[in-house]
Amino acid sequence: MKRYDVVPFYTGCMSGSLNERKLAETLNKRAAHGWQLSRTIHETKRIWGIFSRETHFLIFERDT
Repeated sequence: MKRYDVVPFYTGCMSGSLNERKLAETLNKRAAHGWQLSRTIHETKRIWGIFSRETHFLIFERDT
């Protein structure tokens, strides 16, 4: 049986750009606890019709 963990990373409006160091830290932390990156999902939303905000969902899995 598999377990899943979803970690969102926000970029864009008010959040700045994707922080590579924070991303690497998250990947390494999860790997140290037995999680493996399974896939990513990217979503873009419009805010107030002018700005956009992106979310990168990191989906991790591991056997239970």
